[in-house]
Amino acid sequence: MCYYLYMSEQDNKQKIKTVSFTLPAELLAQAQEYAQREDRNLSSVIRLALKRFLEAEQTK
Repeated sequence: MCYYLYMSEQDNKQKIKTVSFTLPAELLAQAQEYAQREDRNLSSVIRLALKRFLEAEQTK
């Protein structure tokens, strides 16, 4: 499954890029469920997850 991610300028005052990546259907469903529970959009959930992953990698 291919998912297109758009980060709006309202969410992030930096330069905005549209990216495309693939996810297993179950992982996408889990992310969508999390976003709905937390009243967030999917783009913000993906950004947060990537940010946390990269921060954890830097501390290794």
